[in-house]
Amino acid sequence: MAKEEKKPKVYHTPTKLEDTANIDYSTYYMTKQEIILYTAIGCAVMFVLGYIFYRSIIVSILFALLGFKYPEIKTKEIISSRQKKISYQFKDMLYAMQSAVSSGTSVENAVTMALEEMKKQYADPNTIIIKELELMVNRISVGTNIEEVFADFAARTHNEDVFTFSNIFEISKRTGGNIVEIMRESTSVISEKIEVKGEIDTKLAGRKSEGKVMVAMPILLIFFMSKTTGEFMEPVFTTFTGRIAATVSLALIIVGALWMNKITDIEV
Repeated sequence: MAKEEKKPKVYHTPTKLEDTANIDYSTYYMTKQEIILYTAIGCAVMFVLGYIFYRSIIVSILFALLGFKYPEIKTKEIISSRQKKISYQFKDMLYAMQSAVSSGTSVENAVTMALEEMKKQYADPNTIIIKELELMVNRISVGTNIEEVFADFAARTHNEDVFTFSNIFEISKRTGGNIVEIMRESTSVISEKIEVKGEIDTKLAGRKSEGKVMVAMPILLIFFMSKTTGEFMEPVFTTFTGRIAATVSLALIIVGALWMNKITDIEV
């Protein structure tokens, strides 16, 4: 049995058509520079956190080792952010295509017109939807079926909204449905769903910011008290009971942070 050919890693937003064709938006490969940067940030933050609560270089170094997990956490954040961008940009693409199809243009030509519209709307030529539309136009020009083009885009984005449109479009082409009406209805439903997601994300962003402030406040309070109250906080860092109290406090802060992150991490 032939081995499955491995696609090359694409580290950032692709700049070439072959890179675009190989990218999988459910993954993100950090460069060595990014790994070093985010590891350094994570280690520095954890070192400072350990020192604030324990005033011990050894304990702080042990805490700093946890920073090596930060690139993994940051990777997940980047993937999530990229998925949101894909949804919003895909919505704009649908509106452009629907407008073109409604004026009597074929779907294949509507893709080209959507590309020109996206270039006007987004200043960065490396915007995801622009690179994807360039790949679509290229594939259509060499005879690839439009259904296959959308199906490939959906498979690489792993985006529910793109999957929905791709499936609806494939069925409508196969059954000979009214493309104009189907495009109009699909665009309306999918765009409304994406807009609702956007509203929820906006509200959650405020709650997440509040959560970060609530987590940071007790840490900053301990730091300022240890700096301004002289020997008042000394027992916390030098006695067994004080270290137990510091550990319990830190544990409660971490549990609270994880809990707040969990309740604000809503999949729509």
